Amino acid sequence: MSAAFLSGFITGGGLIIAVGAQNAFLLEQALKRHWALSIAILFMISDALSISLGALGIGALIKSYPILLEITRIAGVLFLTYFGLSRIKASFANEALLLSKAKAKLPLGLLLTTAMAVTWLNPHFYLDTLILMGSLANQWQDNTYQFIMGGVSASVLWFLTLTLIGRLLAPYLEKASFWRWLNRFNGTLVIFIAIQITLMSFPE
Repeated sequence: MSAAFLSGFITGGGLIIAVGAQNAFLLEQALKRHWALSIAILFMISDALSISLGALGIGALIKSYPILLEITRIAGVLFLTYFGLSRIKASFANEALLLSKAKAKLPLGLLLTTAMAVTWLNPHFYLDTLILMGSLANQWQDNTYQFIMGGVSASVLWFLTLTLIGRLLAPYLEKASFWRWLNRFNGTLVIFIAIQITLMSFPE
């Protein structure tokens, strides 16, 4: 295992774990045992694409056009606020409705669209994978691809692990009270991320 791969793995792992909106959405679907692996694969592909483009210099290009990040910020704040408030609203439903929604099977297309929005409308995703990982990859010169593989490997390991944890815990978490508090936690987390994005300053 090369130093470049290890650096990419550790850095990528730390950044990917911190992207809370993705993790909250994937864990919820894993607990429902509903297309979680498909969502995890979408997240892995998104990370692989973004890390690779960042390492190849696209991050620097985006950085030179701050209006792109500003547009993403506005769209991301609006989407994440709506997503978070809808989760909090759902937590106040009666027990029967709460369990019914917890067991509801949404269309794969709708889930993947939401997963795409949670990922690509989150400026943190661009800053972490495209810009930060991209600039770090440039430090490895001839070992750039090993750095990329390290970051992508961290993404694959994390999202598969999160999916597995959710599926293993699912049989023990079928009470309405659990889903009530999960919705509140996820909703609060996502709104907090939206506030963070509103207040964050982009690198110049």
